[in-house]
Amino acid sequence: MAEHVTVPLPDFVHWSIFPFVGDFRVRPIEPPREADAPRDGEPGGAPCRSCAAPDDEYLWVDGQWRVSAPITPSGAPVQVFLETREHIDLDDFDGELAATFGQMIVRLNHAILAVGGIGRVHVNRWGDGGSHFHVFFYGRPVGDVQMFGFCSAMWAMTRPPTPADEWSRNLAVIARELARESGRALI
Repeated sequence: MAEHVTVPLPDFVHWSIFPFVGDFRVRPIEPPREADAPRDGEPGGAPCRSCAAPDDEYLWVDGQWRVSAPITPSGAPVQVFLETREHIDLDDFDGELAATFGQMIVRLNHAILAVGGIGRVHVNRWGDGGSHFHVFFYGRPVGDVQMFGFCSAMWAMTRPPTPADEWSRNLAVIARELARESGRALI
């Protein structure tokens, strides 16, 4: 049986942006496994939910990209996901798709700022659960110093949800702003 290695808490647990207080300890560090588990959309994994989803489940679509939101409102005033229409991952991007991805980041940034009251747009990519390329966007409220930086995603999951009417209005603004240049707003 391998011995678990423990490490001290990182300094950021004392930062004002860290959402939790109290007694913490770092989980024991586990040894690496021989291979990653299959992700959704990979052989041996669950079917790809993005590939099965019809366009009407999205806020905005075009020929290469789709934008969706969580099913229930987030604790952030804006949280959306940008994903490729085609079932590929970042490793599969060619130069043209990479260029449009950069353009989509800027377009979504502008669309989220158009909601009003947004101080910054945070862009995050994790891909351990699904193999269909997707990126998370969070709108941080102006002046909300707790949602600064990398803890914004944790705050979005921890805070009370944005009221449904405000959430719907914010998503509609984003869809409309994206459709000004191209694609179709679907809400």
